[in-house]
Amino acid sequence: TKHIGETIVMHWGFIYKIPVISLRLFNVYGLRSRTTGTYGAVFGVFLAQKIAKKPFTVVGDGTQTRDFTFVDDVVHAFYKAAKSEIANEIINIGSGKTHSINYLVELLQGEVEYIPKRPGEPDCTFADIKEIQEKLGWSPTVSIEEGIKRVLDEIDYWRQAPIWTP
Repeated sequence: TKHIGETIVMHWGFIYKIPVISLRLFNVYGLRSRTTGTYGAVFGVFLAQKIAKKPFTVVGDGTQTRDFTFVDDVVHAFYKAAKSEIANEIINIGSGKTHSINYLVELLQGEVEYIPKRPGEPDCTFADIKEIQEKLGWSPTVSIEEGIKRVLDEIDYWRQAPIWTP
């Protein structure tokens, strides 16, 4: 569905000669990570489990990697893109680094319960961010360690979140 959305945006930009840009976001997390829906964002799910003193439900063996991007960096990328002259392009927004789910759990400090891998679950997501670095001079500034520290400082936000179980 993301690809279809990008295709539609690019198509109508071409047809109507309007400048469009699509920013492709990679695993955004922050102080308001969602916890509901058919696909629960890993941060919201894990933080609700941490508050409830439940084990983190890690899908698969936890060695799969993700390019986690702190929301402040995403906002800055949107601002730079909106102010730019770039048009009719698709640009990745990510940290440019990958970290395993096991590393995430280590930083969050909790017990783990491994559950079966879901069909179609990718082993790795990684944002090649060279284009935005070159064209907009944007680079992420918040490391995963700093981002998780900020999130844990505000963990009470997730106190009312639903708890996912295996």
